[in-house]
Amino acid sequence: MRVFVVGSLPDHVPGLDQPILSDHAPLFEAGRKLGWALAANGHRAVIGGSSPRTIDPYIFEGFSEYCRSHPNSQCHIEVQFPVDNTNAGYEPEFSDVPINLHVIKVENYADTSSPHRWIVSHFAALREADVLILIGGGVSTRILGSYAASNLIPTLAIREYGGASAEVFPLAQHTYHEAVPRLGKIPTRESAERIVAFATELAVRGRGNIHSYFLSYSWGDCTTADHVEVLLRRLGRAIFRDEEKVKIGHRLPNQLEASIQETDTFVALWSRNYHASAWCPSELEFALESQKVGRRQPLRVVIIELDEMRAPLQTATLLRVKGNSRELLDLGIRKLVEQE
Repeated sequence: MRVFVVGSLPDHVPGLDQPILSDHAPLFEAGRKLGWALAANGHRAVIGGSSPRTIDPYIFEGFSEYCRSHPNSQCHIEVQFPVDNTNAGYEPEFSDVPINLHVIKVENYADTSSPHRWIVSHFAALREADVLILIGGGVSTRILGSYAASNLIPTLAIREYGGASAEVFPLAQHTYHEAVPRLGKIPTRESAERIVAFATELAVRGRGNIHSYFLSYSWGDCTTADHVEVLLRRLGRAIFRDEEKVKIGHRLPNQLEASIQETDTFVALWSRNYHASAWCPSELEFALESQKVGRRQPLRVVIIELDEMRAPLQTATLLRVKGNSRELLDLGIRKLVEQE
């Protein structure tokens, strides 16, 4: 699940050196705890920058802490930021990134001389997010959150740290079927886990009847998986990804099995890396077995061939797509969507 997290110091104005006070410590700690909880649950966080006055670097710190303490896990975090032709070299930088944390950087065209450049980038990121979490924040958070809540985009506004998210809360409250969990003035991992679970439920409710895809791929083909995901999201499809490495000799986690059985199309990015993986063939086998025992989903199991490695015989009758070039891959994805 892609979780877009937006927030900052209350009443933050980009470009101004607003003082960081001791009173802001709970807000930043909440960001770290949310980052940890998102990583622990296999979700991807989408953030915008690295300014210490925003929630973004603290979400990143939470992901980094989780990755260092769980070296067998593979986590993803996405950074969407504005660029234009006069400032094409700008991008947020993060130091000391764990080797098992994959950072995806997405450029959004915007006039970077404009004070509204981040709004433009934020709206581009919102279009592809499964759920929006707001915490603290100033005018950008207010505009984005008000739009999302008014247009029934799954939005979780955390009000206890003030700022624009507290103002958005009443707008989104009608979509909450129960009381929103509290992070508390001293946030804990347990309270952050409850927030993430609540956000997940909002995303599931908001997904509706959109055709969904599960991407099964080797970590070595992560860049190709990123490209496939972007193509499908631009075509309005919901995406699930296995972003958590399964240890050798372990069965697939229950959460992963449930995700496979909840999606409409299972896509295996077949390659030498996939064939050699300790867990990818198990995902493909589970998808095929789910169909044999009469479950409704996945409705389709698809093989995308990234190289010349031959797929196993039991997949001979499956729908196949050539993906050993960018052009063939793009064409194949569009055909998959047309054949839903």
